[in-house]
Amino acid sequence: MLPEHLVPPRAHLSRTTKSVENSENLTQGKISLSHYESDILISTASTGQSKNMLLEERDRHLKDRLYRVAKIDTFTRVINNLQEEGDIDAQALSKILAEMTEKINNSGEKIWLNLITHEKNSPIFYSLEDEK
Repeated sequence: MLPEHLVPPRAHLSRTTKSVENSENLTQGKISLSHYESDILISTASTGQSKNMLLEERDRHLKDRLYRVAKIDTFTRVINNLQEEGDIDAQALSKILAEMTEKINNSGEKIWLNLITHEKNSPIFYSLEDEK
């Protein structure tokens, strides 16, 4: 604390006594993080609104990222299995990857815009349906 002669009079704060509502100990009886779980985790209030919108938004982004990781992992396994079985050779795979990389690099702005707006939910540059 600063001595009173160094603090200008306009900056002096009046001393207040603790009110009854502020003296309540909100952590009373809560020892560990598991006790706070119901307060922290997402749940809905009686109005149907989420209690914590920031956590809900973060959970949505985590789910999106986990879904993308699962798709990448599955795609990698399929390519590795095709190479092991001899259905596709390394040169053909290299050519396909180079073509798709060039196509994606040239359309980077379109990809970023779709990631931000979620205009399309389906992949932009490939389709898992049979080509006709």
